Amino acid sequence: MISWDRQGDNTIVIFSPRQIRWLRKHLTDYLHRVDRALGGRFDDPVISSLFGDDCLRERDLFSRFSRTQAAITTLLNDLPDRGGAIVIRDGQHRMTWTWTVHELRIALAARLGLPSLDVARQSDQPSAQNRLMQWLSTVADTLATAGDRSFVSECFEQ
Repeated sequence: MISWDRQGDNTIVIFSPRQIRWLRKHLTDYLHRVDRALGGRFDDPVISSLFGDDCLRERDLFSRFSRTQAAITTLLNDLPDRGGAIVIRDGQHRMTWTWTVHELRIALAARLGLPSLDVARQSDQPSAQNRLMQWLSTVADTLATAGDRSFVSECFEQ
């Protein structure tokens, strides 16, 4: 379970220690793959899934990989050591989290060989993999709309 709150412009997300460990492990894997791509190694199916074959021919590919590397590093730096609160400071920071979690979902689907990202949302009895994909979707979707949401503590602050 994830707890959400907001204080002013800050969105506060509380992950369990297990969720923090999972995020750290998979973000670190994603960062390693981007680092390899920055070094010119584009043979990774995860990188191909995320950036597409057309993207690998772009002139400004180094810039895209560098921005992705910075975004992943932001998330890794935001994660507490054992679980707990993450304070997302503003809209830009929130969107960095949103897009990076969304990309992490695509990366995981590519690593697991899942045929479609929408399978997880359509299944009546989802597998563990599909539940994980649903969880990542929920995190990204909630982050994307967190600035427009009224969370429980705001109801009591009035």
